[in-house]
Amino acid sequence: MAALTGPAFPASPASSDSPASLARAGLLGTIRSEFTKIGSVRSTYWTLALLVAVSLAWSIIVCDGTAAHWAHTSPQARSGVDPTQLSILGVALLGQLMIVVVGSLAITSEYSTQAISASLTVMPRRGVFYAAKAAVLAATAMLVAFPASFLAFFVGQSLLHSTGVGATLVKPNVLSAVLAAGAYVVICGLFSFGLGALLRSTAGAISVAYGLLFLMPVLARALPMAWYDAMVRWMPGGQTPGVITSTTSTQSFNGHPFEPWVELAIFAGYAAVLLIAGGVALCRRDA
Repeated sequence: MAALTGPAFPASPASSDSPASLARAGLLGTIRSEFTKIGSVRSTYWTLALLVAVSLAWSIIVCDGTAAHWAHTSPQARSGVDPTQLSILGVALLGQLMIVVVGSLAITSEYSTQAISASLTVMPRRGVFYAAKAAVLAATAMLVAFPASFLAFFVGQSLLHSTGVGATLVKPNVLSAVLAAGAYVVICGLFSFGLGALLRSTAGAISVAYGLLFLMPVLARALPMAWYDAMVRWMPGGQTPGVITSTTSTQSFNGHPFEPWVELAIFAGYAAVLLIAGGVALCRRDA
């Protein structure tokens, strides 16, 4: 029999430990994969588009209504008008409703569709997988929330122009308020993402997020006023949207809360705790 002059079978693929394989299994590759995932879900587009729409609707309705009734507004009421807050409060108040859904679905959809096993087979490093998902969610939320905040601000100020009390970005605290409104929406998305990783249920994560952000501050009002004033500044959500979008003194809020960026930092702390807890749960529990 003639001797074989070459291999009888094709060369085997590169080992899974090769540099190319390791590079594909890295954070950047997983981030690209997660961007493809989140971009392929139609509900993501609709929910984020609704976030922008409701933010603008708030700005238009509130600012146009204020301008239309300005001639009949008393001097005392006029002195308390915060034009910046009028135009961007809807970004924080209504935007959080939308982004909580996106944040929850970003992780819980992996479990509801049973895709988590396949995802972890492709990327067995669970910490990298989780970090990539959180980073993609944060980037997506930022790409929508910050432009929505600036757009709502400029639309609102154009409608308030006739009143003479409009604001510009160079006035004290105005730019920081606009940025804080967008940052609050992003943090809300990460807040619900952490809950989703812990609960592994879309309905559960959204329900708990809404309960903590909306229901708990309302129920706390049943407490004695001294207790409520002491607690409200530490609650996630609560008065945070009103405080961070205000360009005037925070003394007008119950309990004399912290300064806007301190309030936002406290809420970010809650989100960080949930993100860490969710990551630990993902790494330690079965898929």
